[in-house]
Amino acid sequence: MKYIAVLESGNYVYKLNSELEKKGYDFEVMSTPCSVAKGGCGLCLKFPEEFLEVIKAEAARINTPVKEVYRVVSGFSKNKYERVY
Repeated sequence: MKYIAVLESGNYVYKLNSELEKKGYDFEVMSTPCSVAKGGCGLCLKFPEEFLEVIKAEAARINTPVKEVYRVVSGFSKNKYERVY
């Protein structure tokens, strides 16, 4: 199952992704879905479920806290997003 992490800004998303890449992880930076975006950040980090704790720990380490995390639920015509954090 895929998750997305929403941070304070797109720059924080890129910073977190860069730090994770240095550690050998390969995640996707993508546009925040309209149903999740609340007039703020336009980018989020997409990653597999098993890396949730890695994401939260690394974000805290570099002082770019994760605002929200959503589970991506595949739908027939479009995805839905369930808030998990």
